[in-house]
Amino acid sequence: MLKKIDDLLETCENWIMVVTGITVCLLIFISAMMRYIIKVDFYGYEEIVLFCAFWLYFMGSSVAAKKGTHINANMMSMFCHNRKILASSELLKTLVSLVVCVVATVWCWNYVLWSFQMGAKSNVFKLPNVIAQIPMFISFFLWMLYLIRDFRKDLKQLKAAVRGEEGVSAC
Repeated sequence: MLKKIDDLLETCENWIMVVTGITVCLLIFISAMMRYIIKVDFYGYEEIVLFCAFWLYFMGSSVAAKKGTHINANMMSMFCHNRKILASSELLKTLVSLVVCVVATVWCWNYVLWSFQMGAKSNVFKLPNVIAQIPMFISFFLWMLYLIRDFRKDLKQLKAAVRGEEGVSAC
């Protein structure tokens, strides 16, 4: 059941990224053509591009978190070959990331609620600003779920490293 939900979620994220990516490209292309060929300004297109870009960026970040393909500056494996130390540092990194992500998720939820209550709208098309803020909350929430998954995985790896520690070189 969880696998089906996860697959459906990934399908939705991928479709959102494809649709918003195409929309951003088309809007910029159309605006450039209107400006330089027809000599007419496409007033306010930046608003729509910005809203789509928020969805594109934050859905992309949640997919990267799920697959572990986000930018990572982990250099421990270059300096240390001790499985126990590597597993410990990975667990610590995931725990710190999880704590920060929980804080960011709560903050985003409060921000979305506040924005919804305030009824803030965009300048040109008067679209609710919350449309561009919802993907932040969704992304951080999903990232939090993936970090919980990664924490469980890292904990299992640390337990395995502690059990099979003999003969491994130190840092």
